[in-house]
Amino acid sequence: MPGRPHAPLPRGVHYLLAQFTAAIATRPSDRPAVLLDGPAAGRLIGELATAMGGRVVPHAHVGDADAEPRVGLVSVIAEKLRNSMPEGAGTLRLPLLETCQDVVSLDKARPGQRDRRAIVRDELYAKLLERRRRLRTALAVATRTGELPFVGFLSGVVLVLAETFPRWVYGVWLARNRSLRWVGGMLGRQDRRLLDVATAITERGAETAEAAVQQVLVTALLRDLDRAARPSRLWVYRRRRRWSFVVLLDAVGGTGSPCKQFLDDYARLVGAGEPSAVLVLGALAAEEPSVAVRLGPGHVADRVEALYAGSVQRESAVYVAPLSGEADDGAAERWIATSLRVPARKAARRDYVWSLAPWIAVATVAALVTVVPRGPRPCRPVAGGEIVGVTDGIECSLAPPGAGGDRLRELEAVAASVNRAVDPGKPHRAVVFYAPVTVRDGSGNTTLNGVQSLRGALLAVAELNARPGARHMALRILLANPGDAFGHGPEVTRAILDRAGRDRVSAVVGVTQSRPASLAAVTELSDGKILVVGSSVTGSAMVEGPAAPLRYFQVSPSNEPIARIMTAYARDVRREPKAIVVAHPDDEIFSVDLARKLEARYGAARTYRVDYAETGRGPGARDAAQNICERVAQSGGHVIYAGRSGRLQELLDAMGDRKDCVRDDGTRIGFLTESMPSGFLDDPDALTSRYPFAEFSYLGFDTSATRQSAQHRFAAAFTRFLTGRGLPAYPPNGDAAGAYDAVLVASRATDEAFALNFPDEDFPANDVYSWLASSGVEGVNGASGDLTLDRVRRFPPGKALYILGVDPVTGVTRVLLECGAGACPDRR
Repeated sequence: MPGRPHAPLPRGVHYLLAQFTAAIATRPSDRPAVLLDGPAAGRLIGELATAMGGRVVPHAHVGDADAEPRVGLVSVIAEKLRNSMPEGAGTLRLPLLETCQDVVSLDKARPGQRDRRAIVRDELYAKLLERRRRLRTALAVATRTGELPFVGFLSGVVLVLAETFPRWVYGVWLARNRSLRWVGGMLGRQDRRLLDVATAITERGAETAEAAVQQVLVTALLRDLDRAARPSRLWVYRRRRRWSFVVLLDAVGGTGSPCKQFLDDYARLVGAGEPSAVLVLGALAAEEPSVAVRLGPGHVADRVEALYAGSVQRESAVYVAPLSGEADDGAAERWIATSLRVPARKAARRDYVWSLAPWIAVATVAALVTVVPRGPRPCRPVAGGEIVGVTDGIECSLAPPGAGGDRLRELEAVAASVNRAVDPGKPHRAVVFYAPVTVRDGSGNTTLNGVQSLRGALLAVAELNARPGARHMALRILLANPGDAFGHGPEVTRAILDRAGRDRVSAVVGVTQSRPASLAAVTELSDGKILVVGSSVTGSAMVEGPAAPLRYFQVSPSNEPIARIMTAYARDVRREPKAIVVAHPDDEIFSVDLARKLEARYGAARTYRVDYAETGRGPGARDAAQNICERVAQSGGHVIYAGRSGRLQELLDAMGDRKDCVRDDGTRIGFLTESMPSGFLDDPDALTSRYPFAEFSYLGFDTSATRQSAQHRFAAAFTRFLTGRGLPAYPPNGDAAGAYDAVLVASRATDEAFALNFPDEDFPANDVYSWLASSGVEGVNGASGDLTLDRVRRFPPGKALYILGVDPVTGVTRVLLECGAGACPDRR
């Protein structure tokens, strides 16, 4: 059996140990775990543990007997890695693991307890105090301040600064931090905010699966160790940590073995792409794990070397290395006695030089910047993790760092290639796509419909630039991001106006939102004599009344026809006698306006208004969900969501957490929304699987969901355009179609203005508006329907609108109702 303490060494094993020691002395690069198979496997793992006993590299030598209830070996491994940190390499910090350990170790809720979130926050903060010496010291100082003579009046202030404020900040971090939302996903929670997950765990107690808990802790450990292996470049210990974190498993047994459970979790996570700074070695004590691959014939040491070097294609995250069946003749014994050492470099003076060099470079650059003339930055980071400004995709990026900005970065690359293809020696102008394409951290928004619109705008520009014509002007596209909810609209609008002459801007397209901030931005652009064509804007105030900007048009419908088709579907097709209308009370231009029009058509006696505040100064998602679910359970009714798509997911998550959100007959709740979050437009099947309590339908104004023979050519061209540039095959939708049409209108008006001024290419942008207002476009076949726009008709009259439904079983989207000019077809 493996693990016998005095089993003879196999022949040539020192060549294999040499590969292990060489790998341990370097930082790992996606190296798989290796299990030794043979009678001397346990002894060899012990020899490696002995070689590292002098704290040369951080290591943990563990066996099944070290496992702790519910959490397995993770806590023991973490503690042994901390205690074996080399001298001069700093302290190993594992903040993610410590937080997750605190969460899963919370006591079960006692009956009658209220305000569980506050109780859980306080319990977690108490555990944090046990680990953070500075916080404990500050609290002790604050407590003793009140006992000192003459300064007792300061104790309250000091206590707030040392205890109340840090605890509040910690609570906000638990509730808002996005970097820990994966914990809820692994534990099967729909609401993935960590504070809510911790509260649910205390309520469910032992219902949380032990295997899921261990997987969460292993994930946290791997992420902490990956961060610890590559600390800040400004840290003196960075160059000192050029080694692996080593986990030595004494005996990997069969089913139920803690060592095998840890290995299975490690293999599953690393195989799924989780970063790993850990080198796992073990002794096989039973049958091979199902995920393991046995090294093929040949010299085992050479095979391991090729595996670690990455010169062979990896088939698994775990390999089994069979040891020779022949006994060693003494060479391995002598080698282990004299050569089995894991070298680790000691700290040197140059480590301090490397850590100070970046600061010196920064100070030098800062000194030079003060004497170099500077202009306004086209892209500027702002609070909330966003970047706002104007770019052509080449000069700077508006995408936030990290994976959250990948979708925008890929479109900026497309914009850059489109702009590079424009011949500066031929007639050309620029259109500005102006809409929020990022969300602010902590805003609660979960959608990026502006990104979807940008895809359609890029397709239109690419197609238009491919058309020949003596008096056709090629288009460059600029991307302008005003930030979430047009939060930085004034700044970005001024940037567009400042660049209008230099970049020869002929029109602005997009906008996508009906808000006071977006209306103010459009008004300023209109006053600057620039044409603006909105793509998916529906608020009536944008195009009607004295406040409507003069030079603004839109290819999308207004709230009146939208209210007509939504009412017709809920009342006449679904035959729902009552409607529950959800609106944001702080959103007068879009949400409240649409809600009033829905109530006027449905009838005040048959509608019930539910307020769901967008800004956080009114009823939140939980309050609105409780109101909706209670109303559905009491009297039924069809839910009509007249709010922002960016806040819909939070409401659905809150409804999904309630057990009373069901109809009396057990059927799904009818849920009709004016617009759908971008993630669900890209993957409708995820909508029905995530929220099985509802049957979803939503508004569309493009033909991409109709039968193929009736679809506009945009539907096929859209996916082909994206996949042809190496992007995912995102499906077409109304947002993309609207932006596509907005660019078509702007290009047509630009070409006609050029024809009137030919051969003058530098005609003013106001001429583009003048042609559209006087001559206009009529009957243009757009992706979102027929386009007729002029001075009187600011948005297309009689545009065909669709109610699209997501099949609860197949997840396929289909047309449920179509409305054209006049009334909807009678479906009763």
